[in-house]
Amino acid sequence: MTAPARQVQDGARLRTGAGRRATAGALREGAAAVTGYLPAVVFLLMLVAAWQVFVDVAHVSDFVLPAPLVILKTTLHYFPLMLRHTWTTTYEIGLGFIIGNAIAVVMALLIVNSSLIEKAFYPLLIASQTIPKVAIAPLFIIWFGSGITPKVVITAVICFFPTVVNTVQGLKATDENAIDLLRLVAASRLQVFTKLQFPNALPYFFAGLKISIALAVIGAIIGEWVGANSGLGYVILYSTQTLRTDFLFSALLLISVLGVLLYGVVVLLERLFSWRASDRPVGGL
Repeated sequence: MTAPARQVQDGARLRTGAGRRATAGALREGAAAVTGYLPAVVFLLMLVAAWQVFVDVAHVSDFVLPAPLVILKTTLHYFPLMLRHTWTTTYEIGLGFIIGNAIAVVMALLIVNSSLIEKAFYPLLIASQTIPKVAIAPLFIIWFGSGITPKVVITAVICFFPTVVNTVQGLKATDENAIDLLRLVAASRLQVFTKLQFPNALPYFFAGLKISIALAVIGAIIGEWVGANSGLGYVILYSTQTLRTDFLFSALLLISVLGVLLYGVVVLLERLFSWRASDRPVGGL
């Protein structure tokens, strides 16, 4: 075998070995993540079992507190209907979350790069969070009608603030010495941002997104409470008016599952973008 052919074969073996090690590492990381959630799952199952036993032993009426099996039966029986309402709420959450956080990122960049904007708008942003969103939700119905728009606006307003605060903090936490070093080698402001400030702010940004996605679920439900004819918030109102407690708990179950799934999506995005940022040399141009 010639030397070039041997080098090619050795390189292929090295790449294969590296790929196998990376796959094994990913599997170990996934198994560790699943194992880490095992105590929470066991504790939840214990609570559900205790709930079921209490209802059966104390003969509690389904109207007062339905048993977990009753809630599960109701959810499965009306699953196609509940799925349509879940999709409506998911759409409102997703759209409001994207719009709210897009505006939050732009506002954070403006605040970090302009002391005038920071002094003018930052105190107003903080003051706006003292206003209960339930109190202003009817105004959005008056301004934007009874369609999907007011729900999206309420969701965007609620999930806006955490991302602004965390992104500003992350961008400001960048080491000034590192910024000066990049400027010494004639780096532009865009290069300083993409190579240094952006990777440094990612943990702060995703911390804000994790809070934001939980608040987005609350925002969509509030919007549906004020005025809607579909969505899980509407199901809760309907259940209250018709005294269907099992329906109410079924909607709460789906809201909880939806919130956990959306939170998991944000966590996956965090791992993906954090890996890409760490794979790139921060100081390199």
